[in-house]
Amino acid sequence: MYEILKAFATLKGWVFEYGRSDFQNLFNSAEQKDVSHLFLDPVKIGKRRNDTGGVEAMVYTGSFMLLYSSEIDEIGYEERYLKYIKPIVMTKIELIETDLICVQEAKIELWEIVEVINMFDYNLDGVIVNYKLTIDL
Repeated sequence: MYEILKAFATLKGWVFEYGRSDFQNLFNSAEQKDVSHLFLDPVKIGKRRNDTGGVEAMVYTGSFMLLYSSEIDEIGYEERYLKYIKPIVMTKIELIETDLICVQEAKIELWEIVEVINMFDYNLDGVIVNYKLTIDL
């Protein structure tokens, strides 16, 4: 999952950060407005085996955040929703889902989206996606 999302973020010109949330909070780059930031939490990796013990599929579970840089003094949740969160949900998340399904041939078993504002010291707004997907071998 790390390789898939990192390659996707790189292709799109997005900032990509991997690690636990306490390390992600240390993200300290020059401010990048109008650029998506993909923060991937550590991935749980499982194997689904067949009756003979052979591995049939890899199962990935975890979460990632897709965020935009915002201004801490912007007021109103609705303003933040319309400016940052809605565009992510309506376009960027769809792009990731399409890539996972069509290119990676993943079966998405769980895909939950939670809106967030002022994440980390960097003041990022966007969404957290909790996922569980399976990729057959």
